[in-house]
Amino acid sequence: MNGYDFDDTIYRGNSMRRFSVFCTLRLPYLVLYLPVLLVAFLLRGLRLLTKNAYLLLLEGFVVFVPHVQRFVNKFWDKNMCRIKQWYLDQRRDDDVVVSATPYFVVGEACRRLGLKCIATDLSTNCKLRGKHCHGKYKVQYFREQTGGAELNAYYSDSHSDAPMWKYARHGYLVKGDKVTAVYEQGNKI
Repeated sequence: MNGYDFDDTIYRGNSMRRFSVFCTLRLPYLVLYLPVLLVAFLLRGLRLLTKNAYLLLLEGFVVFVPHVQRFVNKFWDKNMCRIKQWYLDQRRDDDVVVSATPYFVVGEACRRLGLKCIATDLSTNCKLRGKHCHGKYKVQYFREQTGGAELNAYYSDSHSDAPMWKYARHGYLVKGDKVTAVYEQGNKI
């Protein structure tokens, strides 16, 4: 089994950010949420917000989106073309995506790709169950949801996924379409 981060790894861009822009272009009143985003950026910059609280504020616009699942489906109708070709060329049926992006967004893309998806358990009314699926929590959620399955390789664009690289036999850093080995048997190369 191989594991993959989603945003900027197998998907070109940040899906949650793109989804928020997609919704705002169709629901212009969402621009009224911008002050919340600005305050969140400021408070996070001053280290007055935890990562979880910060991400909840960034994702909070979703409570103002009616029929969220319809918007998610339309978003992926237009954005599945952003899945990177290098990934499609090596895709396997037992691949798993482990992502900090809320499940209600990334889960639909994974369903269309035929992949298992482990992601942040955030409801569309912005209720977070547990922690964001980020950093060390990715390993915890992966173990819980796969029964502690072995992971041959993990691919990510971010060093915050070092815990997943250490857990997997092989860890790969993805920058654009370039894939570089960075961990081997839990050790940095």
